[in-house]
Formats: sequence, C-alpha cells, structure tokens
Amino acid sequence: MLALSFSDLSERHVVIALAVSTLLFAAAIFVIWRVRRAVLEWIDRQTLAWTRRIESYRLRRVGLTRIRQAARILVRLVGGAALFAAGIVWLTFVLELFAATREWGDQLAETILREFASVARSAVAAVPGIGVVAALFFVVRIIHELLNHYFVAIEEGEVKSEVFDEVTAEITRRLAGVGLWLAALIIAYPYIPGSDSAAFKGISLLAGLMVSLGSTNLVGQLVNGLMIIYSHAVRPGDFIETGQIEGTIERLGLFSCSLRTAQEELVVLPNSTLAAGLKNFSRPREGKAACLVTAVTIGYDAPWRQVHQLLLAAAGEVTAIRSEPAPFVRQAALDDFYVKYELVFAPGDPAQRRVLLSALHAAIQDRFHAAGVQIMSPHYLGDPLVPKIPPAP
Repeated sequence: MLALSFSDLSERHVVIALAVSTLLFAAAIFVIWRVRRAVLEWIDRQTLAWTRRIESYRLRRVGLTRIRQAARILVRLVGGAALFAAGIVWLTFVLELFAATREWGDQLAETILREFASVARSAVAAVPGIGVVAALFFVVRIIHELLNHYFVAIEEGEVKSEVFDEVTAEITRRLAGVGLWLAALIIAYPYIPGSDSAAFKGISLLAGLMVSLGSTNLVGQLVNGLMIIYSHAVRPGDFIETGQIEGTIERLGLFSCSLRTAQEELVVLPNSTLAAGLKNFSRPREGKAACLVTAVTIGYDAPWRQVHQLLLAAAGEVTAIRSEPAPFVRQAALDDFYVKYELVFAPGDPAQRRVLLSALHAAIQDRFHAAGVQIMSPHYLGDPLVPKIPPAP
C-alpha cells in the first residue's frame, strides 16, 4: 500500500506533498472544465454544420436540439466521472500522507475497488438479459412500425378495408401500439437487470396501486369511447345533441370528444356524457333524411286544413329546408283547450339548426298573422276579447 512509502516522510515532505497534490487536483479540475467547454463548443459548431444540410427548417431545429442535448449529456457524464475519479485519487493520496488517516485511505481505496469490481461483475452477468430485452425491443419495434404503416394507409385512404374506416383505424392503431408494448414489457420484465430487487418490487407495487385506484372512472370512459367509435354512432363532422349541448364533432378520442357549438364555443365532453342521450342529426338511414320538428298550438275554432296550409306555406318560404323529402304536418295531440300541430321538415344543413328554426318561426308568424289565426302557444285557454294579432306592416 501507499502507507509503506509514506511512513518515513518528514513533516516538511508531507506538507509539500499535500500542497503539490492539491495544486494538481485543482489543475485537473481546471483542465477537465476547459476541455468540457471546448468539446461542447466544437459539438455546437459541428451540429450546426450538419443540420444545415437538412432542407426542412422544422427538422433542422429538431435535429440540432436533439444532437446538442445528447452531446451535452454525454460530455457532462464523462466530465463528472473524470472529476469523481480525480477527487477519489486526491482524497486517497491525502489520507495516506498522515499516520492517523492511513487506515481510512486504505479502506477507501479497497472499498472503491471492491464496488467497481461488483458493478463490473453485475454488468457482465446482466449482458444476456440485456441482449434478450434488446432483441425483444427490435422485434416489437418492427411489428409496431408495420402496424403503423398499415393503419396510417387506411387513415389516408391509400388502403381500403371492410373492417376499419379512418376513425377506427386511428384508434385501433393506438390501442394496438399500447397493447403491443405492454405485452413486450411483461415478457421482458424477468430479464431486466434488478427486476428481482426490493426496489423494483416496491415500484411495481406502487404503480399497480395507483392504476387500481384511478382506473375505475378511466375504464368507464374507455369502454364508452370504444362503444361509440366502433358502433359508428358518431364521426368527426357530425352534428349532434347531447343533454343541453349541441354542436359539430371536431375530435373523437378514447376518453373524451370535443365539439364546436353554433356560438363557436369548443366544448370537451367525457365519453360517458356523450353516450347519454346522444342524438345524431348527420347520420340518417340510407335513403332517408334527418328531420326536425317545430310545434304550435291552435284553438279548436281554427280549421285544421287551414293550419296545415299555413304551416306548409311557411316552410316553403325558408330556403334552408329541403324540398325532398317534402315537409308535412301532423296533429300530435287533441288537448283540453287546443290542438297541437307539428311541422316536420328536413334541414339542408343540420349544423345551422338554430338559424333555420329562427327563420321558420318568423315565417310561421307572418303567415298566421296575415290569415288572422291566433297562435296561443304554449298555454292556450281560449280566444281573448281582442285578437292577439299584430298590425300589418
């Protein structure tokens, strides 16, 4: 050991050795720091030259950022390891200089060598497991890429499928990717170095507990999302009504969807809310059209044929109402004080429902007022002494 050569040194020689070793350690720190800065600057220049060859500005920025990050991490790791090694050598040398601390120096050197040997043995023993994990990773990566290319081709319309459309292909691609990597992780788990350690088991237990506590609502949203997507109930671009909200679907996801209302509001709904009381005005049966209904209540003294004619004439004035199928009127109820008439019509654009109904209601008012027929909706009890008809314009 070093103690054999340092045991006969005088105090003066010890002080000189201590000063020289400290100066050398400080010089090593300075050199390592300067070399690290020089290497980082060189890498920045080189990455800038490399990325100039990339024509896409976005890819150029991404490439430059990634290369810089990887280089800085690598250089910092190497610099940190060099500083650590220099510090250990200096500390061991200083401890060996003094008789009172020579035993600590010996123990420090032996402990570091023993730990490095243990780490080396563990690394060598982990090589077969790492090889299995690496092989599994590359196989799964290839399968994942093949699945991605297939489903992306369906999404972009390059491949026609009788099972998947654009939306289900996107969702299936994501689910297949998650399931594939989860299966690979389960298979690779026993081969991961340290997987049988207490720390690994504790992390696995914590992850399982977190998933079990937070998965109840998550699974419900996922099931509702899969039901909506794979049943083809709605698709992006459909005009729907659910609860008190109506709008056009912009994005359909596994856990939530977003729709744009007539007021240009973006509303995000969980799939459980979307599935409750969903009305889709954009997906009628083949050969049919989605219809809307508006109702008025008129007294029994008004001839029902005249009411039918007035309602149909009002519908004919609104250009946003389709002529095929033709609008029609049905007498929905014979109540105590009035007859309830419903006008059924097909809108040209269901997304403009509110605008269309506003124009239709105005046309109905004009037609009934011109004919002298009172509209007493929704609480008709009887004709008042003075007719409730506005003056002619």
